[in-house]
Amino acid sequence: MTVPTQTPRGAPERVSFSFHGVGVRVASDDPAVIDLTRHAFAWFERDVERPELEIEHRAEEPDYDALPELVSSVATPRNICFAGDGVTYIDYFGRALNVFDLRSNRCRIQTEDPQLAREIVYLTILSRVSERLDRRRIHRIHALGLERGGRGALVLLPSGGGKSTLALSVLRRSDNALRLISEDSPLVRRDGWLLPFPVRLGVHPHRLPADIDRRYTRREERMEFDSKVSIDVTLFADRLADAPVAPGLILLGRRTTGRDAEIVPVAKLRVSRHLLMNSIVGIGLYQGIEFILQRGLLDLVGHAATALSRSRNGFQLVRKSRVFEFRIGRDVERNYEVLTSFLDRELPPSLR
Repeated sequence: MTVPTQTPRGAPERVSFSFHGVGVRVASDDPAVIDLTRHAFAWFERDVERPELEIEHRAEEPDYDALPELVSSVATPRNICFAGDGVTYIDYFGRALNVFDLRSNRCRIQTEDPQLAREIVYLTILSRVSERLDRRRIHRIHALGLERGGRGALVLLPSGGGKSTLALSVLRRSDNALRLISEDSPLVRRDGWLLPFPVRLGVHPHRLPADIDRRYTRREERMEFDSKVSIDVTLFADRLADAPVAPGLILLGRRTTGRDAEIVPVAKLRVSRHLLMNSIVGIGLYQGIEFILQRGLLDLVGHAATALSRSRNGFQLVRKSRVFEFRIGRDVERNYEVLTSFLDRELPPSLR
């Protein structure tokens, strides 16, 4: 469990993480930022001797006078980006400044808003860690990942499609033997096997179950979306996958207007297209677009190689899996029952 520290502002505090070998260290003079970051990535927290990414946050107003004169290169609804001499400057419309040195992999964030700092740190870590994993031919898939008996099941759903609701239903119930690989983005290796990537669970404040221990929750204010409550995954420590998982099932989630739910077989070609669309990080990834569009020709070639690697990993995953369509209705309890009954029937009791 992550507990807010009492370190007074002004005394920098640090926390480090290892994401399957990619080390990250975060420092901040605001204890709230360290607490929120630790809360988001609690499963990955450990000492790192030589981090590949260093992030420093200072609770101060952005110093725009210290910036070189540059013309903007990318504009998104949440920020404006400038690039020059191996450094990316990301301006959050006067509220925050993120200066990222591509050569040293060091990031310096200036903002007095701890919630905005938390979001910038969170997205920076996801973007940069995922890029490092990409280079190792390990890629994130936008899906809910569950494990039973050593085999995995992926449920492909778009953002807002109900992955968190399904994940919480699984984790809070004792009538199933399922474990969470990731609520949002499992990792896929070159051989199609899945690696755990459990970060905090996010739910709408009105949908937070009453039995969730509030010590494991934080309320998050976000730049472009409604606020939400995040849940530290260590609350469910005994329900988290902790080793590589063999491919087993892929379910293409489809929302319906009915109350009932059902799971039916579909062609692998249909799932392959959606799987590639849901391979995140890099091309088409919103959360890291401000970094990706700064690059030159060599980096574009590198992204082409990454896209090819994603395709290969996805092919191995689909080849070794059985595929279905999961038609999800409006009844949350029924969705849970149909999914868990199906997984109990289709996944073997043990692979190990």
